[in-house]
Amino acid sequence: MRRLVSFCLFTLAVSIPAWGQTCEPTPQNHAVRITGQAMQGAPVTDFPEVSGDRNFYQTLDNGWVFALMRAETGWSVRLYEKEPIGNALDLTSLTPPLRGAPNPRDIFGWHFRNAANTAPNTGDVNAPQDMRAFVISPGLQGTAGLRASDGVQMPGPDDGIGWLKVIDFGLANPQPETQARMNWLKFDACLSWPRTEDETAHLMDRASLEFSDEDKETFGSCGLDLQTYELAARYLPRTLGGDLDGDGALDEAAQVRRVSDDVHGIAICRAGTWLDLMGFENEPAGDVRAGYAGQVEAWQWIPPGGELPRHLTGYELPEADGDILVLERIEKEAVLVFRKDGQMKAKRLYHYVEP
Repeated sequence: MRRLVSFCLFTLAVSIPAWGQTCEPTPQNHAVRITGQAMQGAPVTDFPEVSGDRNFYQTLDNGWVFALMRAETGWSVRLYEKEPIGNALDLTSLTPPLRGAPNPRDIFGWHFRNAANTAPNTGDVNAPQDMRAFVISPGLQGTAGLRASDGVQMPGPDDGIGWLKVIDFGLANPQPETQARMNWLKFDACLSWPRTEDETAHLMDRASLEFSDEDKETFGSCGLDLQTYELAARYLPRTLGGDLDGDGALDEAAQVRRVSDDVHGIAICRAGTWLDLMGFENEPAGDVRAGYAGQVEAWQWIPPGGELPRHLTGYELPEADGDILVLERIEKEAVLVFRKDGQMKAKRLYHYVEP
């Protein structure tokens, strides 16, 4: 058993590759950096901290709650499946060792001091140090903390890895022959866990410029002549789904190319029935240059009541029937496409004069 525990700890330690410490999500894995909050809920610009007798909490978009729970001599890492009230389940509970040696989720002051508490720990105290790795087990949700198993509960292939790096800390009682108690902790932390097969497949599809047979069927049945126009993407995502006319039905936009002259534009299929083409002979009413849709380098929808992306703040959104389509030539020009009173319109946000 000791060999098994040692192997699990080693596996956790080496499972924090360089990409992990950058905390970047991938098509295969979620990744969430722990940031904390400053005054008025703004994200902190420095590393998060916790001090005194306080606990630290950060709620993730999926409802999980990362926590540093105050203990007698420091803090303990927890990841609850919901708000930590009552019987909230800790998804890190399978982090080895399950008994015996100090668990890496426990960040206690005496871990960093020698046995006599007279100097830093140079190895005489068997405890994890600055880098802590822990198991994240999404499969524990709804199980009361138990997995179906014939043996010892251990991390499995569907589990994720979290890490916490101690950046700095303070001790309340570094006196000899006492147990050091941590009273302040600055840290960096990341949570990473596998996506489902469906999530991965969806993200891989969204990251592809290749149109699927389903894409071709959607726009072909909407009236796009696939002999005259070809679905051809030059930037991601290759299609966008929104509600341009505010009728509650899905409208889809795709990048297209006219086969005869290689001119690029955009096709919009409203509610699977009505087709609008941009970038060719007919353009929306408003201040948009002919052929602009074929020069676009990035696009996105803005829902009603939404805000422009941060790099476009300061501009006003027009009144629209539904979602607004933002078409950009990055750092050169931006145009909004929308419907108002049943008519397709366009509004230029900016156009920097090019040499």
